[in-house]
Amino acid sequence: MKLTPYLTAYIALTLLGLWAAADRFAPYHGAPAACRIGYVIDGDTVALRCGAEKRVGRLVGFDAPEVRSPKCKSEAAWGARATERLRGLLSGPDVVIYPKGTEKYGRDLVLITVAGRDVAAVMIGEGLGVDYHGEARRNWCG
Repeated sequence: MKLTPYLTAYIALTLLGLWAAADRFAPYHGAPAACRIGYVIDGDTVALRCGAEKRVGRLVGFDAPEVRSPKCKSEAAWGARATERLRGLLSGPDVVIYPKGTEKYGRDLVLITVAGRDVAAVMIGEGLGVDYHGEARRNWCG
């Protein structure tokens, strides 16, 4: 079989797709970050302490209602609930932070687990967030 440019592109795109799917669905998250939670900013954002450096981490996989610039009273109330729940989840001893890159605003993207459970899945399961992967944000006021 001759390796044509089309076949090379097909193989590369197939491998890239498989890698992206494995990164999204595999239970292995890579090496944990050498960071710890400083404090919870809102329902999907945390302040991180990575040695002497302070950073902001945006949790991947879900979106929570806003608390700093809500569009309505309902969103503000849900945002406060989500923030308090995230504080409760991250107050335990089994918190592990996995780096997942950075986003367009310069925040670190992080996947956080507590006792092996993905925090995003917990927040979504409790109705305090919605599945989110970069698409248009949910209207919490509708």
